[in-house]
Amino acid sequence: MNRSAAAGYLYYFAHPEFYEVPDRHPLTDEYRSLLRERLPDSWRLERGDVWLHALPPDADTNAVAVAQGFKIHVSATTACAPQLLELVVPVCVRERVAFKAAGDPALLDLLNSKLQARGSSGKFMTLYPPDEETFRRLLDALYRRTKGRAVAGPYILSDRRYRDSRVLFYRYGGFRPLYGLHVDGTRSTYVVSPSGEYVADERMPYYKLPPWAHDPFDGSGGSDSEVTAATAAPSEESDGALLNDRYLIDGAVIFSNAGGIYHGLDTGTGQAVVVKEARPGTNCWAVDGEWWDAPRLLRHEYEMLCRLDGLPFVPRPVELFREWEHTFLAEEWVDAAGFHDFWAREEIILAPYIRRPGRLERFLPVFRHVAMTLIGMVTAVHERGVLLGDLSPQNILIDPDTQRMWFIDFESAIRESGENEPAAYAARWGTPGFMRPERTNPGGRLERRDDWYAAGMILYGCIVPVTSLFTLHPEAAELFLDRFMALGVPAEVRSVIDCLCRGAAAEAMDILTGWSP
Repeated sequence: MNRSAAAGYLYYFAHPEFYEVPDRHPLTDEYRSLLRERLPDSWRLERGDVWLHALPPDADTNAVAVAQGFKIHVSATTACAPQLLELVVPVCVRERVAFKAAGDPALLDLLNSKLQARGSSGKFMTLYPPDEETFRRLLDALYRRTKGRAVAGPYILSDRRYRDSRVLFYRYGGFRPLYGLHVDGTRSTYVVSPSGEYVADERMPYYKLPPWAHDPFDGSGGSDSEVTAATAAPSEESDGALLNDRYLIDGAVIFSNAGGIYHGLDTGTGQAVVVKEARPGTNCWAVDGEWWDAPRLLRHEYEMLCRLDGLPFVPRPVELFREWEHTFLAEEWVDAAGFHDFWAREEIILAPYIRRPGRLERFLPVFRHVAMTLIGMVTAVHERGVLLGDLSPQNILIDPDTQRMWFIDFESAIRESGENEPAAYAARWGTPGFMRPERTNPGGRLERRDDWYAAGMILYGCIVPVTSLFTLHPEAAELFLDRFMALGVPAEVRSVIDCLCRGAAAEAMDILTGWSP
C-alpha cells in the first residue's frame, strides 16, 4: 500500500481541510445510545481514541485488570453492528467483562475500508476476559448467541476464527499495551514474556502467537476448517500458489485491506494474467438501500470489463471465481508503465525543467499525442454506454516506447443508463483532484462531463502534478497555468484543458487536430 495515500485517507477523515487524527472525529450517537440502553447504571462509558470503552464498576482507571492475554474480537459491518451490540453486550455485562466498540458507523466504515491496515481491520468490538476460563466461557456463550443470526463481518486477518462463526475471532495481545517510542516519532506496542522480556505485539495479516503462548483450543475449538484467510489466498511469502487449479501466482503487485492484486500465469492458456482479490465485508458502501462490499464491487467490475471487451485499451477479462470465501477476478496482464512514472522520466518531465533548451520541443508532441489518445479512449467507452467514474493517472498505463495507453480498474464504472447500478458509490468514489467539484454535492450523479473533467485534470498533471491542491484552493489551477504560459507553454495546451474541464471534448479534439507543436 502507498503509505502516503493511507496516511492522507486517515488524517483528513476527521476534517476536510486540516490534518487531524481520526479520534478528533465528532461521534454521532447511534452506538453510544445503544450501549447506554444495555449497560447498567453502574458501568462507565468513556471515549478513548476511536473507541467507546465500557467498564464494569470494579474496573480500575486503566480500563482492565490484566495487562495481556487472549482477547476476543467481534467483527461487523455497519449493516449488522447494531444487532451485534444487542447480542454481545448483555453477555459481557453478565460476565462483568470490559470491552470497547467502534465509536460510530463512520469509524467502523473507516476500520473496514480499503486503505485500512490489514492487521487491524474488521475489529468492531474488543472484549477483555480476565482469565482463560472466562475467555472460553465467553466465547462459547457468544457463539451460541450469534449462531444462525444474519450477522457477518470481515475475516480478522491477525486473529483465529472461533469455530465456524462469521463474527467471532481471538488472538493473544496486550490489554493495556506497553508503548515504545522510536527516534522518528512512531510508536510500537509490546507484551511481556514470562522472563520479563519485551516482545513486539505485532498485528500481522495472519494469526501469530508469541513464543510462550499456546492456543487455548489446541486446534480443537478454533476454526472448523483447515482453510483460513492466511492459506486460501496468496501472500507476500506464497509465490507459486495455484488459484482455482489454473492460475499460478508469481507475486504480489500490491496489497490492500479489500484484497491483494497478484501477477501470474494462466496455466490453461500460457498467458500472463493479473488476479484481483476481494475480501467479504471490506470496503462497504450503502448504495440505494443495499450494501455493496469488495466482492460485489469486483463482480461489478467484471461486468464492466465484459461490456467493454474488445476495446484495444481495456484488459480482457478472463474469469471471475471464488476460492474459499474470497472472490477473484483474472484478467489480461498489461506490461506497461504507470502514467505518473511515464511523465516523470528525465527526458520528458516538464516541471521544474521547462527552462532547459529543447525541453518544451520534446514535451509538446508527446502531450498532443497523449491528449488525442485519451480523448479517443474516453469517447469509445462512452459509446459503449459506460461512464468511468474514477479516471485518474493511477488508472492509466502507458508503453514508454510506443505511447500506447490502457485503462485499468473499473470498479467505479457504471452503465450510463443507471439501471441497477451503484450510482451513489460511483459519484462519491474518486481520486481527489480529478473529481468535478459539483459531483460531490448531495444527490450528485455521475455524468459524461465528470469523465471529461478528469481527462482535463490528467492532462494538467502532465504539465505539473498539483491537481490535488485544487480542492482546497480552486483558483490555484489558473495561477499555475498562468506561470507555465509565461514560461512558453502554448495557448493550445490551456485551451484543450479548459475545453475538457467544461465537457467540450469535440472542441478540444478540433484544437489538437489543427495544432502542430
